[in-house]
Amino acid sequence: MRNKTKKIFGLAMATAVIGTAFSFAGCKEKAYKGTTLDGYVSTESAAISNGGFAVEKDNYVYFINGAESYTASNKYGNVEKGALMRIARTDLDAGNYANTQTVVPMLFVAQNYDAGVYIYGDYVYFATPTRDKNLKGDVENTWLDFKCAKLDGSEAMSDYYFRLESNASRYRFVEAGEGENKAVYCLYEEDGALKSYNTETDTHTVLVSGAKSTFFYNESDPTDANVYYTMSVVVDADSANPQTLNYDQLYCVNAAATATVDASEAKYTVSGGKTYDFDEEYLEKSYDGYSASDYTTYPYVNLGTLVLDGVGSSAQLTQYNNESEKDTTREEPDGYTYALQRYANDGVYFTRTEVVKTSSEAESSQLYYLPNARTEWNTVSGNNALDIVSQDTKYASKNAIFTVETASNARQHTYMYMDGDTLYKAIPNANGVATPIAMAYDLTGATLWKIDGDYLYYHTSGTNGNALGRINYTGEKKHYNVLDPLRVKEEYQPLTVDFVDWNSSWYKPEIIGDTVLYSNAQSYGDGATAYNYIYAAKLGTTKEIIARNEAYQKVQDYIEEYDENSALQDAMEYYFRTCKREKFDAVKTLYSEYQVEEFEKFVAKFAEQEFAFEKDFIAHIGLAKASDVEEIDASWTTLLLEEEVEETTKKGLATWVIIVIVVASVLVVATAVTVPTVIVCKKKQARKKEAEATVNAYKRKKIDTTDDKTIDVYATDEETAEETETTEEVVEPVEEPTETLAEEEKTEE
Repeated sequence: MRNKTKKIFGLAMATAVIGTAFSFAGCKEKAYKGTTLDGYVSTESAAISNGGFAVEKDNYVYFINGAESYTASNKYGNVEKGALMRIARTDLDAGNYANTQTVVPMLFVAQNYDAGVYIYGDYVYFATPTRDKNLKGDVENTWLDFKCAKLDGSEAMSDYYFRLESNASRYRFVEAGEGENKAVYCLYEEDGALKSYNTETDTHTVLVSGAKSTFFYNESDPTDANVYYTMSVVVDADSANPQTLNYDQLYCVNAAATATVDASEAKYTVSGGKTYDFDEEYLEKSYDGYSASDYTTYPYVNLGTLVLDGVGSSAQLTQYNNESEKDTTREEPDGYTYALQRYANDGVYFTRTEVVKTSSEAESSQLYYLPNARTEWNTVSGNNALDIVSQDTKYASKNAIFTVETASNARQHTYMYMDGDTLYKAIPNANGVATPIAMAYDLTGATLWKIDGDYLYYHTSGTNGNALGRINYTGEKKHYNVLDPLRVKEEYQPLTVDFVDWNSSWYKPEIIGDTVLYSNAQSYGDGATAYNYIYAAKLGTTKEIIARNEAYQKVQDYIEEYDENSALQDAMEYYFRTCKREKFDAVKTLYSEYQVEEFEKFVAKFAEQEFAFEKDFIAHIGLAKASDVEEIDASWTTLLLEEEVEETTKKGLATWVIIVIVVASVLVVATAVTVPTVIVCKKKQARKKEAEATVNAYKRKKIDTTDDKTIDVYATDEETAEETETTEEVVEPVEEPTETLAEEEKTEE
């Protein structure tokens, strides 16, 4: 079965004539075998912070080992950067960052950074670039394979559950269902439809097709199996004259939703929900692609539950309205349309617009909130039982951060937002009216990120990536009164973590205890390359961060004092960041007496513990590729002064000496034989190099990389051979040059 499917996949890649999501249930028992890691204990405890690049489960933190390219080799066992690693939580807290182990040596490099590592039970679920090739021999690494692996490192799927064509596809792994039917599902989007895949039954289900809005996943909980969206209401969809009504409906669908089809009557019933009935005769005669047994070919595909119905009192009632609510008083004559903003804090935020405005009231500008927990809910009259978060969305926008607290059966909303360079907090009343509190000024370019504990985290532009900042958001107005500094505590002032510079084009940092993990955007030496490995930095209390900031800036300020002596500054930076001086000592004679003396003073401050090394503020966690280590080491070498070496021949003679000798020889010994001999030798050498290059080229796999930037032209011969064995494709034999080098030389002579 495996060989056959590989061929089919190659053909599909070349012709693009089949669907993009498919799976192989019969192959999932095949697995790569790894090394079982010590210390793993199976428990029923839930993972913490699923969906990012770092997830905590029991006593371990599992993390993606740096931001690797999806075009890198994905050979199992050889992957280091981009692989899944682990560190014991006790080691993380103690700063023992070297105690890490590889769990899954495969690439975790999907380009959707809202979905990453998911852990359920004893397995980790993830997406990885496929290693299969098309008929041209190109690795189709823009395709994603969805897989799982054991958390103890003992094995990982060699095949896959299913695959998608785009490596930026929106997806997430969730748990859904009840009792024996509980399973891990993958929610994913394909061709505009929302689908789910049951990893236990190997079943794909189309949940929604033809939604009016995009799909909104829970921002606060990536493991939530529910998704919100809106649908248009189309009457006479099973006729030659379908009509879309003016109002909308708000739905929520679960990953485990299913439907039962009655093919004899062209209708399907959603599990625990409504039945949708269509004109079978019309569909059979006129509806393109219709299949009676397949509800996904019907005019309306929706397995969701109706949450809010925008139907007005003058609107025509259809099968899409809840039967039990058709007699409900509908206060708005023409109904509403909905525009979703986000799904977070156990509820959905949205605006609502009257189809036909009947008053001057700015209905369409108000921001509403509807919680997931609803009792005795009526989808029509529920329009009058919504929380008003704000009178408008000018500041309560998608860029704001919202919180909800429940006390005495009442919900209190709060939102923080940026207006220019000023950070505000608004606590609205029941009508959505609030008097904002200015929390901080001069936060130039700040983007609000998340709430963690009592702190609001945000980021600004850093040296190479993003700088991390935070402020305690729980204070009252008096706590942020900058006009009275005696009343302002450090806790309620904006604080930047000076030593963190995180990769802005990858996952956002993860905060575990008092440690922040992030992809480091720093460059090394005199180069501009950031290798984006994972680094750890301690946060702790506000006072602890301030103390570390001061210690870090003390070193930076000292180096900055030598701004007119860049060579000395570079030497100091090398020592501060590497804790080494060997490379400096190797070229010490190239520096002036003054530079050496000042460098030694700088070193002495570390010995006296007046200064701290960079490793005392941030530290690499995980493995680094040997090639990256070599490049980083070389970059520090080139940062320092280098001795100029005069170009010499193989015998060590200076170039100018050789030139004099050659010129003299030509003038004295020139004959009719010398010049032809030199020419023939040069021709022989040129032809020999050309022939060697040709032979070497044929030894490597023939891949045209002229226009395809995704091909890994640096792959090893061993890896190329291994990948060739796994691909069932016919390669025409290539004739090697028949003329040997010896014969060629003989001909020249």
